[in-house]
Amino acid sequence: MMTIGVLASSSAVSPELLAQGIDYWEKRGNAVKKSPHLYACRRFTAGTDEERTEDLHALFADGEVDVIIEAGGGYGSSRLLKKIDYDLIARCKKPLVGLSDTTALQLALLAKAGLTSFTGYVMKPRAGRIISPYTEASLSDCLAGREQIVSGLESGYSGKPVEGRLIGGCLSLIVSVAGTPYFPNPDGTILILEDVSEEPYVIDRMLTQLENTGIFERVAAVVFGVFSNCKAKDPQDGTIDDVLNEWKKRIRTPVFTGFPYGHQAESLVWPIGGTGVLEAGKLTIKGVDFNG
Repeated sequence: MMTIGVLASSSAVSPELLAQGIDYWEKRGNAVKKSPHLYACRRFTAGTDEERTEDLHALFADGEVDVIIEAGGGYGSSRLLKKIDYDLIARCKKPLVGLSDTTALQLALLAKAGLTSFTGYVMKPRAGRIISPYTEASLSDCLAGREQIVSGLESGYSGKPVEGRLIGGCLSLIVSVAGTPYFPNPDGTILILEDVSEEPYVIDRMLTQLENTGIFERVAAVVFGVFSNCKAKDPQDGTIDDVLNEWKKRIRTPVFTGFPYGHQAESLVWPIGGTGVLEAGKLTIKGVDFNG
């Protein structure tokens, strides 16, 4: 059993919804610590930047907390990046689990504090489910430091295995920090991308922005996850598959598709900052040891 610290570094989360997730973990024998400003609300964020930063620091410094899980996504974690005490995070390394808007925070913690974190789950229910058995098993593997093997990926690549550090997350948040001091060095990495509720042309625009930064020329491979509900208002614009299929040809490094990660109910959980090996339609994700 573990002690879970619950953090809201982005938008406010309904206490009623969050209670469902907290109850789920408590009924499985875990202790849950709520950050002091967990239910705060200030416009589009869960309290002020100072309150959310204070909660982040407190949970990392708390020796009783084994893992930190974000309450939800939304918007706001990128507003904290200049306020974070990265030396504190580096001294008090522990797993941080999130998804969506947490991407900006997780990339910054990797870049500035060397912290590996896990993406693919938040505490509040998603798509009508608190957590799917698939996601819970994947999260359990991550927290236990076990290797995960994901099969069924598609690619025209037939060369030698590609090994690299895993970075990525929600595309719109990646774009928001790319080219800043809060984006990890992309050289030789495996870049994993997903997004939700963006029109195909917006996804294309963001991929074009990444191309213009030169990131696609520096990474070892690109992996497309699930782009949920990314539908065009105008049928003439085409589909999200049209966009991704074009970029599979446009990106010069190996591109893999079919990775089961994103905003859907059943999402894989994987380590931002961990190590992966791509080969023959599968991605092997190495386990992460926080005690090593």
